[in-house]
Amino acid sequence: MITRRKFITLSGAYAGSILLSGCSAHNLPLKIDKFDEYDFKRFPALGLTTSISKEYDYDVKVEGKIPPELGGTLYRNGPGLFQRAGVRKRCILDGDGMVQAFKIVDGRVHFQNKFVRTEKYVEESAAGKFIYATWSTQAPGGMLANFLGGMLKSQAGITAVVRNEKLYAFDEFQQPYWLDPDTLETKGYALLENLEQTKFFSAHSKIDRKTGEWLFFGLEFGATVSLHLIILDKNNRLKRHQKIGLPRTVYVHDFFVSDRHIIVNLPPADLKFLDYLLGRTSILGSMSWQPEKGNLVLVFDRDISSKPVQLETEASWMWHSLNAYEDGEVIIADFVGYQNPDHIIGEDPALIAIMSGRQGQYNYAGEIRRYVINLNKKKIRPEILDKGSYDFPSINLQHMCHKYRFGYLTKKQEKEIFFTGLARIDMQNSSSQSYDFGPGKFCSEPVFIPVPGYRYSAWTDKEPGWLLTEVYDSGKQKTFLALFRADNISDGPLARAYLNRAMPLGFHGFWCPHHI
Repeated sequence: MITRRKFITLSGAYAGSILLSGCSAHNLPLKIDKFDEYDFKRFPALGLTTSISKEYDYDVKVEGKIPPELGGTLYRNGPGLFQRAGVRKRCILDGDGMVQAFKIVDGRVHFQNKFVRTEKYVEESAAGKFIYATWSTQAPGGMLANFLGGMLKSQAGITAVVRNEKLYAFDEFQQPYWLDPDTLETKGYALLENLEQTKFFSAHSKIDRKTGEWLFFGLEFGATVSLHLIILDKNNRLKRHQKIGLPRTVYVHDFFVSDRHIIVNLPPADLKFLDYLLGRTSILGSMSWQPEKGNLVLVFDRDISSKPVQLETEASWMWHSLNAYEDGEVIIADFVGYQNPDHIIGEDPALIAIMSGRQGQYNYAGEIRRYVINLNKKKIRPEILDKGSYDFPSINLQHMCHKYRFGYLTKKQEKEIFFTGLARIDMQNSSSQSYDFGPGKFCSEPVFIPVPGYRYSAWTDKEPGWLLTEVYDSGKQKTFLALFRADNISDGPLARAYLNRAMPLGFHGFWCPHHI
């Protein structure tokens, strides 16, 4: 938090920075009004960055057959609006949150989408232009408009979670919004139990299906960076909350929870937070990759009552974890790791270049990595399980925080800018099977759907179920929902449900069966 003394100090630094810099600011919105048809043919992934303005509610035609026992709703969340008044966001990961719902009943699919009515979305819609700074993009108006962070507000556009008959839409750094799961109507901030004053929630949380606990982490930025760890019980009542100072100023997107521990991975992605506060750059623009510093890994007991064990290991960037669990005297923590995150940090990152219709750099693959942690010996051993190019990992959520067998991921071909396929990895022996949709067909996180009534075990090589992923077909400039058998994805989709138009890139999904 910014104290009065800190504010005075920053104000003095701000005045000096104006004299030195001429009141310039970097990472302002891109001045791109629109693209023509040639741009989309030249660079097919550009369709992933197309904003939509309308909300839809209609039945979708299904090609193929959906098993009759599969019934429920797939919720997806991601940025749906990148552009206003002739300018657009600087990064594909940055935009106003839009929740999509695919309701599957008796082999039929019904589609609905709505923007999350955040304070930011409502005010900017009324103004017809961008007003606020976001993760990658500063507010219009230069350094003055972006002093002290440009009044950063939630976009609620990263993850979706259904919990106790409420649908939650998460962004970074703030409380989630909650929506009606049937109508997608925004109800307001979800002020979770006894935490009205605490806004430090990351987009990624973990639900332990065995205990019913809901676990969060969040970062609080100020003169130093503090980590918040928060645990709610099955009724969303606060069980534990701890705040500790971190040894480095860093951005963290996801974490691990095992049977008895919480693991937080701190990569050497140095964040010049003062530059951000002074209005010189965005949060993303203030980040630099410093691999010589390596990763710091903090391991907490799940009761978060004592100081963490701090371990050091080689540098790797992590967007997303798969899972973590105890295996005898060691902790196994699996994730997708990058030797260098040049696709998001660097001279010309692909996820920024895509917004202006360019390829950019994406030279380092997302490898399936593992930490083997021995707390008794205070040692950590990194392993690479698969050097393919992956991300957006998911698992059977019944195994979250405990031993599991299979991971499901998106897979990228070497020359593609984004993921065009899915993979199923046996985490015990690294065997895999995969399916690729082909050039110009870009897919999102696969969501595992359990077979109703099936008793799953992490000790066998069988995990029946289905996978759902959303795919943008650049040739047709339309999006479709693809359904796979989870244990035989190499055979291709059982069914496809094409929407009437293209949808922007969606990040993460959550399956809610109808009987819940």
